[in-house]
Amino acid sequence: MCIMSGRSCLAPALAALLAILAAQAQARSEPNKVCVKIETGSVCGQMRRADDNSDYASFRGVPYAKQPLGELRFKELEPAVNWTGNYDATNEGPICFQTDVFYGKIMQAREMNESCIFANVHVPKEALTASGRKLPILVFIHGGGFAFGSGDTDLHGPEYLVSKKVVVITFNYRLNVFGFLSLNSSEVPGNMGLRDMVTLLRWVQRNAAAFGGDPNNVTLAGQSAGAIAAHVLSMSKAAEGLFQRVIMMSGTAISSLYSPSPYFAQFLVKQLLAKLAIEATDPHEIYKRLIELPAEKLWEANRDLIDKIGFLTFVPTVESSFPGVTPMLEDYPDILLAKGRGKDVPLLVGYTDSECETFRPRLEEFDLVQKNKESPFIIVPPKVLFTTPPALLPDIGKKIETKYYNNTVTVDGFIKCCTDGFYEYPVMKLVEARGGNSSTFVYKFEYESDNSVLKEVAELEYHGAGHVEDLTYVFKVNSVLDESSYLRENDDAEMTDYMTNIFVNFMQCSKPICGKSESMWPSASRDQFLYQEIQSPNVYNIAGVTAHQQDVARFFDTLTRV
Repeated sequence: MCIMSGRSCLAPALAALLAILAAQAQARSEPNKVCVKIETGSVCGQMRRADDNSDYASFRGVPYAKQPLGELRFKELEPAVNWTGNYDATNEGPICFQTDVFYGKIMQAREMNESCIFANVHVPKEALTASGRKLPILVFIHGGGFAFGSGDTDLHGPEYLVSKKVVVITFNYRLNVFGFLSLNSSEVPGNMGLRDMVTLLRWVQRNAAAFGGDPNNVTLAGQSAGAIAAHVLSMSKAAEGLFQRVIMMSGTAISSLYSPSPYFAQFLVKQLLAKLAIEATDPHEIYKRLIELPAEKLWEANRDLIDKIGFLTFVPTVESSFPGVTPMLEDYPDILLAKGRGKDVPLLVGYTDSECETFRPRLEEFDLVQKNKESPFIIVPPKVLFTTPPALLPDIGKKIETKYYNNTVTVDGFIKCCTDGFYEYPVMKLVEARGGNSSTFVYKFEYESDNSVLKEVAELEYHGAGHVEDLTYVFKVNSVLDESSYLRENDDAEMTDYMTNIFVNFMQCSKPICGKSESMWPSASRDQFLYQEIQSPNVYNIAGVTAHQQDVARFFDTLTRV
């Protein structure tokens, strides 16, 4: 007879069966509830209505790891603890500690907590049936400059995508000082937020099938900082095999928007410790002091830093090598890219024609013009600032002033320089670096709607499409759009259909157009910078490099240093 710890081996199997039967009984008694069994226990979500009036199951606030509290504050996430009974996944969990300087009303007010490691899984109803085929999975990394944001449905409503029979997974990851502080030590090597993303992707591999998803067909996507992170992970050995392709919206790992330099990380650590009145210099002692502090103290110190710096504080950093620590970012992204890292990963890369216009309110609140008087190098891109010998900085600053500011710094000049230098230029360099044998599909989103969510919320007026605007045609902005209105009208509805088709096609065939019409959207290459110019829904217009883009490339080539 089979005995295990004094009990029959049938006991665990019987207990598991009874738990499943109990979950099914509860689901029958509450028609809107839907329950599945994952590795840590039974999780019960809620049936909701998708864009086409079909039903989908939404599992919100599911813990994908143990919460990083106490001594785990800056550590790699540990496996989630098993629970008994049914885990209520009808509501999103708290968001991570942050100071929002961009989203405003687009982000609904939510509880902030250090216990914020949650995933949201949205599944077409039919995928949960026993006979349902396993569906492609989109894992989406939210933006917010590595400093703020969440995977919640206020901005990342899945209603448009799930109606096209794909599984959508969004999630929270540690932000700012909690997620990207680096003490250049084995205890705090940096990039904890990136490690959270890898942990989530591994969780997807183990649990996706329970939600009707195909773990062998995962597309990693992100917007802004989320796109930068997705690009980094496509070149990281730590994430190999966890996804098949990547979608990057308004962000690349080689953007000058941020600095992955360890010198920048050290600069921020000094600023942080001064704010916290910590005078220790030994990394172990600093670590001990930091984990003893209430999370609110770290949040307040980071808030003061972001007020001083503008948008970003702690960001992905090139790591040193430590025993027992798997690096997320082994070298500068430019160098990894030049070595061919990630060259076999198909990429869909997009940006908008007026990216930085949506930053105008923050730039004015930040008082960029006055800040420039106090610190004249503030107009130098962060990446350039921390990888350039100090003696060369005055000349670089003068070049930028002459080209974009007519020697007088203004918000308008910064917006133009920002759009060209942080977004368009890096996409051109990415295509160039990947050569001619890699699948790299590019779009430039130029659609201008009379009902722009961004313009309405921020009360902005500008031509073209700003940062985040393409995202609003892939995910539903539930914080702004009427919850009872799932269908947009006229061209906006068509653009939503067009953009989501691009995403779903790429998820299915690693190209934005599948089948006989693939030639309508060729891959970009070093020899030909080709991109889809998206001005109207359902119109395919391939454009080539312009004189302006060539000028932008020549100018920023003179500034960039690794």
